[in-house]
Parts: sequence; structure tokens; C-alpha cells
Amino acid sequence: MIDFNNREQVAKAIQYTNVNPDLTREGLLAHVRKCAEYGFDAAMVAPCWVKLSKEALAGTGVKVASTVNFPMANDTLEMKLAVVRLLAKEGCDQFDFPPNPGLMLGGDEAGYARELQEVTRVAHEEGMQVKAMLEFGYITDNAMKARVAQLAYEAGIDWVKQSSGWGKGGCAATEEDVKILAANIKSPCRVKVSGKVNTREKMQSLFAAGAELVGTSSGPAIVDGIAGDPNDY
Repeated sequence: MIDFNNREQVAKAIQYTNVNPDLTREGLLAHVRKCAEYGFDAAMVAPCWVKLSKEALAGTGVKVASTVNFPMANDTLEMKLAVVRLLAKEGCDQFDFPPNPGLMLGGDEAGYARELQEVTRVAHEEGMQVKAMLEFGYITDNAMKARVAQLAYEAGIDWVKQSSGWGKGGCAATEEDVKILAANIKSPCRVKVSGKVNTREKMQSLFAAGAELVGTSSGPAIVDGIAGDPNDY
């Protein structure tokens, strides 16, 4: 558990996120400057900004993270794998992706597991960490939540998340969901959370439940000990 009175430790457990479609080049550069200023673990940015972010953050120690098939989750497996390889060429350090929840909900556990396995395999071949956004906004049954966490762990995923926090499949992070994830994985797989983590108190409660990393657009507010915008990601 990190020391939540230590600004540096809090910042190092945050991936400061701006994946908004209307983000401009100037906005992106302001975002990554803030990442370097606070010493966040990573700048979470859309794929189109990976190369520029990598250049802007060179020498800072801040990683560049991005997304694959976010937030829809229903590109083909081949499309997802192609994007993984392209992100690696752009210099991405790690990415979050949602396995297709419709496969699991429709009873195709084998197809769902194959997505997890193949995306993880290619990511690791390319030297990137991968985080699975399990989209508990769609997968609402606790037994199925546990099962998808197990499948992600078995596939070798580095991190499991309860949600992207966006769209219909997105949902706010809860202690209950973190506990389900933590109970169904083993080291070195770990738990990341996203979705309405807008205060240091909320982050601390989720970490007490088993999370170790958070993706949020309220990163500076959390580090500064003030409340972020409750409408933000």
C-alpha cells in the first residue's frame, strides 16, 4: 500500500488520462507537460498522440500508455492485433483494451479467452504491458465477473480493470468490484481501476480493497488533495 500522505507516491500510482476526441495538439502537449510536472506513472492518450507524447516525455521517466479498440470492444481480433503492433512502432509502453463482452455474454468463452490470449501474446512480443478492461457495465453478474478475471489472468494479462469508465460498458470503480478482481488473479497480474476516481479518498478506498493503479482525468486534483470534477472520467 502506498503512503497517501506522500504526493510522489500517489502520483506514481496514477495514469493521467485524456482520451477525449476533441483534444488538440496544443491540449495534448499541455497534458503531457502536466504529467511530467507531477511525475505521474503514465500519460494515457489516444493512439493518434502516442508518437508526439513519447517525444515530449523523453527523459522524464513518465510512460506513454494508450488504448486498443476503446471503448466499443468489437473490432475483429485481427484488427486489434494490427493496432497493437502499430502502437509498438509508435513507441507505446503499454495499452488498455476491452475484450469483446458480447462473446462472453453469448456463451463463447473460448472466443473471449482467445482474444485475451492473442492480444497478450503480441503485446509481450512487442515489449508492451497490456491491461484488460473487462467492462463490468456489461458483465454485471458477479460469477461472470470472477470468470473473466480468471480468464485474463490465465492469458498472462499484466493488469485487470473493472471498466474503461466510458460509454455503456463503462462503470464507476467500486470496492466490491476491486475485491472480485483481486480474488481471482495472482501475482504478477495486478488490479487497475478507472471510472469516477476523482478524489484521493476514493482512490485510497479502492487501493485498500486491492487496486494498485488508477486511470483518471482528475490526477492533479487527487495529488493536490482536492476534489476533481465529478463529471470527469
